Amino acid sequence: MRNILLALCLCLSFHTYAQDTKPESLSVEDMAKKRQDPVAGLRSIYLQEVLLPIDGGMAQSFSIQPVWPFRLGENLKLITYTIIPFQSISANNSTSHIPIYPTPTQESGRTHAGGLGNILFNGFFTSMQKKGNISWGVGPAIQFPTRTEPVLGSNRVSLGPSFLFNHGGETFSGGFVIQNYWSLGGEGANAVNSFNFQYFTYYNLPKGWFLESNATIVNNWLAESGDQLLLPLGGGAGKTFKIGQSKLFYCAAAQLFYNAVRPDIVGTWEAVFQLQVIL
Repeated sequence: MRNILLALCLCLSFHTYAQDTKPESLSVEDMAKKRQDPVAGLRSIYLQEVLLPIDGGMAQSFSIQPVWPFRLGENLKLITYTIIPFQSISANNSTSHIPIYPTPTQESGRTHAGGLGNILFNGFFTSMQKKGNISWGVGPAIQFPTRTEPVLGSNRVSLGPSFLFNHGGETFSGGFVIQNYWSLGGEGANAVNSFNFQYFTYYNLPKGWFLESNATIVNNWLAESGDQLLLPLGGGAGKTFKIGQSKLFYCAAAQLFYNAVRPDIVGTWEAVFQLQVIL
Protein backbone atom coordinates (compact mmCIF):
# COMPACT_ATOMS: atom_id res chain seq x y z
CA MET A 1 0.00 0.00 0.00
CA ARG A 2 2.83 2.40 0.81
CA ASN A 3 4.38 1.80 -2.62
CA ILE A 4 1.05 2.52 -4.34
CA LEU A 5 0.55 5.75 -2.37
CA LEU A 6 4.06 6.88 -3.26
CA ALA A 7 3.42 6.17 -6.93
CA LEU A 8 0.15 8.12 -6.85
CA CYS A 9 1.88 11.10 -5.24
CA LEU A 10 4.53 11.07 -7.95
CA CYS A 11 1.90 10.89 -10.69
CA LEU A 12 0.00 13.82 -9.15
CA SER A 13 3.21 15.84 -9.03
CA PHE A 14 3.93 15.13 -12.69
CA HIS A 15 0.28 15.88 -13.54
CA THR A 16 0.59 19.34 -11.93
CA TYR A 17 3.74 20.01 -13.94
CA ALA A 18 2.09 18.88 -17.16
CA GLN A 19 -0.92 21.17 -16.67
CA ASP A 20 1.46 24.15 -16.64
CA THR A 21 3.06 23.18 -19.96
CA LYS A 22 1.85 22.92 -23.53
CA PRO A 23 2.45 19.35 -24.69
CA GLU A 24 2.70 18.57 -28.36
CA SER A 25 -0.72 18.05 -29.92
CA LEU A 26 -0.79 14.42 -31.01
CA SER A 27 -3.50 11.88 -31.67
CA VAL A 28 -3.62 8.71 -29.60
CA GLU A 29 -2.34 6.74 -32.62
CA ASP A 30 0.59 9.13 -33.10
CA MET A 31 1.51 9.03 -29.41
CA ALA A 32 1.32 5.21 -29.42
CA LYS A 33 4.05 5.19 -32.10
CA LYS A 34 6.12 8.01 -30.58
CA ARG A 35 6.31 6.40 -27.13
CA GLN A 36 7.80 3.24 -28.66
CA ASP A 37 11.04 5.11 -29.40
CA PRO A 38 13.11 5.05 -26.14
CA VAL A 39 15.07 8.20 -27.11
CA ALA A 40 12.13 10.22 -28.48
CA GLY A 41 12.53 12.65 -25.59
CA LEU A 42 9.16 12.08 -23.94
CA ARG A 43 8.86 12.88 -20.25
CA SER A 44 7.06 10.02 -18.59
CA ILE A 45 6.85 7.76 -15.57
CA TYR A 46 6.31 3.99 -15.64
CA LEU A 47 4.71 1.94 -12.90
CA GLN A 48 5.62 -1.72 -13.37
CA GLU A 49 4.76 -4.95 -11.55
CA VAL A 50 6.68 -8.18 -12.22
CA LEU A 51 5.71 -11.61 -10.85
CA LEU A 52 8.09 -14.57 -11.06
CA PRO A 53 7.85 -17.96 -9.31
CA ILE A 54 11.03 -18.83 -7.41
CA ASP A 55 11.88 -21.98 -5.45
CA GLY A 56 8.29 -22.89 -4.64
CA GLY A 57 7.46 -19.31 -3.70
CA MET A 58 7.05 -16.00 -5.49
CA ALA A 59 9.27 -13.03 -6.28
CA GLN A 60 7.52 -9.70 -6.79
CA SER A 61 8.99 -6.43 -7.98
CA PHE A 62 7.04 -3.16 -8.14
CA SER A 63 9.13 -0.39 -9.70
CA ILE A 64 8.75 3.33 -10.34
CA GLN A 65 10.62 4.30 -13.50
CA PRO A 66 10.89 8.01 -14.34
CA VAL A 67 12.17 8.87 -17.83
CA TRP A 68 13.48 12.41 -18.26
CA PRO A 69 15.40 14.05 -21.13
CA PHE A 70 17.99 16.84 -20.86
CA ARG A 71 19.20 18.96 -23.75
CA LEU A 72 22.98 19.34 -23.60
CA GLY A 73 23.67 21.29 -26.78
CA GLU A 74 22.57 22.02 -30.32
CA ASN A 75 22.72 18.38 -31.35
CA LEU A 76 23.01 16.39 -28.13
CA LYS A 77 20.56 15.26 -25.48
CA LEU A 78 20.70 12.91 -22.50
CA ILE A 79 17.80 10.54 -21.86
CA THR A 80 17.75 9.38 -18.24
CA TYR A 81 15.87 6.23 -17.31
CA THR A 82 15.89 5.32 -13.61
CA ILE A 83 14.44 2.13 -12.10
CA ILE A 84 13.44 2.32 -8.41
CA PRO A 85 12.39 -1.21 -7.34
CA PHE A 86 10.44 -2.34 -4.29
CA GLN A 87 10.94 -6.10 -4.11
CA SER A 88 9.51 -9.01 -2.16
CA ILE A 89 10.80 -12.60 -2.15
CA SER A 90 9.15 -15.63 -0.59
CA ALA A 91 10.93 -18.92 -1.28
CA ASN A 92 12.11 -22.19 0.22
CA ASN A 93 15.71 -22.59 1.28
CA SER A 94 18.12 -22.75 -1.63
CA THR A 95 21.80 -22.29 -2.38
CA SER A 96 21.24 -21.68 -6.11
CA HIS A 97 21.89 -18.27 -7.57
CA ILE A 98 19.01 -16.29 -9.05
CA PRO A 99 20.16 -13.99 -11.87
CA ILE A 100 17.49 -11.31 -11.51
CA TYR A 101 16.67 -11.69 -7.83
CA PRO A 102 19.27 -12.46 -5.16
CA THR A 103 19.19 -15.84 -3.44
CA PRO A 104 17.19 -15.89 -0.17
CA THR A 105 19.28 -16.34 2.95
CA GLN A 106 19.66 -19.82 4.38
CA GLU A 107 17.13 -20.20 7.20
CA SER A 108 14.77 -22.90 8.42
CA GLY A 109 11.43 -23.10 6.66
CA ARG A 110 10.32 -20.51 4.16
CA THR A 111 12.34 -17.32 3.66
CA HIS A 112 10.65 -13.97 3.11
CA ALA A 113 12.21 -10.56 2.61
CA GLY A 114 11.00 -7.28 1.17
CA GLY A 115 11.93 -3.65 0.80
CA LEU A 116 13.73 -1.23 -1.48
CA GLY A 117 16.07 -2.87 -3.96
CA ASN A 118 19.09 -1.41 -5.71
CA ILE A 119 18.29 1.61 -7.88
CA LEU A 120 19.49 1.34 -11.49
CA PHE A 121 20.28 4.53 -13.44
CA ASN A 122 20.55 4.41 -17.24
CA GLY A 123 21.78 7.39 -19.22
CA PHE A 124 21.69 7.48 -23.02
CA PHE A 125 23.45 10.23 -24.96
CA THR A 126 21.82 10.65 -28.36
CA SER A 127 21.58 13.11 -31.25
CA MET A 128 18.86 15.75 -31.44
CA GLN A 129 18.70 15.10 -35.19
CA LYS A 130 16.92 11.85 -36.01
CA LYS A 131 17.81 10.35 -39.39
CA GLY A 132 14.98 8.35 -40.91
CA ASN A 133 13.53 5.60 -38.72
CA ILE A 134 16.78 4.84 -36.91
CA SER A 135 17.59 6.13 -33.43
CA TRP A 136 20.26 5.10 -30.96
CA GLY A 137 21.93 6.07 -27.73
CA VAL A 138 24.98 5.17 -25.66
CA GLY A 139 25.89 5.83 -22.06
CA PRO A 140 26.41 4.41 -18.57
CA ALA A 141 24.39 1.96 -16.50
CA ILE A 142 24.95 2.52 -12.76
CA GLN A 143 23.40 0.43 -10.00
CA PHE A 144 23.44 1.98 -6.52
CA PRO A 145 23.45 -0.15 -3.31
CA THR A 146 20.19 1.22 -1.91
CA ARG A 147 18.73 -2.16 -0.91
CA THR A 148 17.23 -2.35 2.56
CA GLU A 149 17.77 -6.12 2.92
CA PRO A 150 20.97 -8.05 2.05
CA VAL A 151 18.98 -10.58 -0.01
CA LEU A 152 17.72 -7.81 -2.31
CA GLY A 153 21.05 -7.03 -3.94
CA SER A 154 24.74 -6.27 -3.73
CA ASN A 155 26.15 -3.78 -1.23
CA ARG A 156 28.52 -2.37 -3.86
CA VAL A 157 28.11 0.14 -6.67
CA SER A 158 27.95 -1.60 -10.06
CA LEU A 159 28.48 0.08 -13.41
CA GLY A 160 29.14 -0.56 -17.07
CA PRO A 161 28.34 0.54 -20.64
CA SER A 162 24.91 0.51 -22.25
CA PHE A 163 23.86 0.78 -25.91
CA LEU A 164 20.36 1.31 -27.32
CA PHE A 165 19.10 0.82 -30.88
CA ASN A 166 15.60 1.45 -32.23
CA HIS A 167 13.99 1.13 -35.66
CA GLY A 168 10.62 2.88 -35.90
CA GLY A 169 7.80 2.29 -38.33
CA GLU A 170 4.11 2.90 -38.94
CA THR A 171 3.03 -0.66 -38.18
CA PHE A 172 6.12 -2.48 -36.93
CA SER A 173 8.84 -1.08 -34.68
CA GLY A 174 11.48 -2.60 -32.46
CA GLY A 175 14.95 -2.50 -31.05
CA PHE A 176 17.14 -3.52 -28.15
CA VAL A 177 19.19 -2.34 -25.18
CA ILE A 178 22.44 -4.17 -24.44
CA GLN A 179 24.50 -3.65 -21.29
CA ASN A 180 26.89 -5.32 -18.88
CA TYR A 181 27.79 -4.02 -15.46
CA TRP A 182 30.30 -5.06 -12.82
CA SER A 183 30.47 -4.36 -9.08
CA LEU A 184 33.31 -2.25 -7.73
CA GLY A 185 34.75 -4.95 -5.52
CA GLY A 186 32.65 -7.24 -3.39
CA GLU A 187 32.74 -10.97 -2.73
CA GLY A 188 30.20 -13.78 -2.84
CA ALA A 189 26.63 -12.50 -3.28
CA ASN A 190 27.93 -8.92 -3.35
CA ALA A 191 30.02 -9.51 -6.48
CA VAL A 192 28.18 -8.56 -9.69
CA ASN A 193 28.92 -9.35 -13.33
CA SER A 194 25.61 -9.24 -15.18
CA PHE A 195 24.81 -9.10 -18.91
CA ASN A 196 21.35 -7.76 -19.88
CA PHE A 197 19.80 -7.80 -23.34
CA GLN A 198 16.37 -6.15 -23.50
CA TYR A 199 14.48 -6.70 -26.73
CA PHE A 200 11.27 -4.88 -27.68
CA THR A 201 9.01 -5.08 -30.70
CA TYR A 202 5.57 -3.59 -31.39
CA TYR A 203 2.77 -4.17 -33.87
CA ASN A 204 0.42 -1.18 -33.97
CA LEU A 205 -3.34 -1.58 -34.27
CA PRO A 206 -6.11 1.07 -34.69
CA LYS A 207 -7.21 3.39 -31.84
CA GLY A 208 -3.98 3.18 -29.88
CA TRP A 209 -4.00 -0.61 -29.41
CA PHE A 210 -0.80 -2.59 -29.98
CA LEU A 211 0.78 -6.00 -29.57
CA GLU A 212 4.21 -6.14 -27.98
CA SER A 213 7.02 -8.36 -26.82
CA ASN A 214 9.28 -6.54 -24.39
CA ALA A 215 11.52 -8.59 -22.09
CA THR A 216 15.07 -8.80 -20.76
CA ILE A 217 17.43 -11.72 -21.30
CA VAL A 218 19.78 -11.97 -18.33
CA ASN A 219 23.11 -13.79 -18.06
CA ASN A 220 24.83 -13.88 -14.67
CA TRP A 221 28.44 -14.67 -15.46
CA LEU A 222 29.20 -15.50 -11.80
CA ALA A 223 26.57 -18.22 -11.44
CA GLU A 224 27.32 -21.91 -11.85
CA SER A 225 27.15 -23.41 -15.33
CA GLY A 226 23.52 -24.14 -16.26
CA ASP A 227 22.21 -21.49 -13.88
CA GLN A 228 23.53 -18.41 -15.69
CA LEU A 229 20.94 -17.69 -18.38
CA LEU A 230 17.32 -16.55 -18.12
CA LEU A 231 15.57 -16.40 -21.52
CA PRO A 232 11.91 -15.26 -21.43
CA LEU A 233 9.82 -15.59 -24.60
CA GLY A 234 6.29 -14.26 -25.03
CA GLY A 235 4.44 -10.97 -25.12
CA GLY A 236 1.09 -9.32 -24.69
CA ALA A 237 -1.01 -6.32 -25.62
CA GLY A 238 -1.58 -2.74 -24.56
CA LYS A 239 -3.34 0.51 -25.35
CA THR A 240 -2.40 4.19 -25.41
CA PHE A 241 -5.26 6.45 -24.33
CA LYS A 242 -6.38 9.72 -22.72
CA ILE A 243 -8.78 10.27 -19.84
CA GLY A 244 -11.42 12.98 -20.28
CA GLN A 245 -10.04 16.41 -21.21
CA SER A 246 -6.66 15.84 -19.57
CA LYS A 247 -3.60 16.78 -21.61
CA LEU A 248 -1.82 13.67 -20.35
CA PHE A 249 -1.52 10.44 -22.29
CA TYR A 250 -1.48 7.02 -20.64
CA CYS A 251 -0.41 3.57 -21.78
CA ALA A 252 -1.36 0.29 -20.08
CA ALA A 253 0.02 -3.12 -21.07
CA ALA A 254 0.18 -6.71 -19.81
CA GLN A 255 2.54 -9.49 -20.90
CA LEU A 256 3.10 -13.15 -20.10
CA PHE A 257 6.37 -14.97 -20.78
CA TYR A 258 7.60 -18.55 -20.85
CA ASN A 259 11.13 -18.92 -19.46
CA ALA A 260 12.55 -21.14 -22.20
CA VAL A 261 15.99 -21.25 -20.55
CA ARG A 262 16.25 -20.66 -16.83
CA PRO A 263 18.14 -21.53 -13.65
CA ASP A 264 16.71 -24.52 -11.77
CA ILE A 265 15.35 -22.31 -9.01
CA VAL A 266 13.35 -20.04 -11.37
CA GLY A 267 9.80 -20.89 -12.46
CA THR A 268 8.58 -21.47 -15.99
CA TRP A 269 6.62 -18.22 -16.35
CA GLU A 270 6.84 -14.49 -15.72
CA ALA A 271 4.08 -11.85 -15.79
CA VAL A 272 4.63 -8.12 -16.37
CA PHE A 273 2.03 -5.36 -15.89
CA GLN A 274 2.80 -1.75 -16.76
CA LEU A 275 1.20 1.69 -16.67
CA GLN A 276 2.94 4.64 -18.29
CA VAL A 277 1.97 8.26 -17.64
CA ILE A 278 3.17 10.40 -20.56
CA LEU A 279 3.64 14.11 -19.96
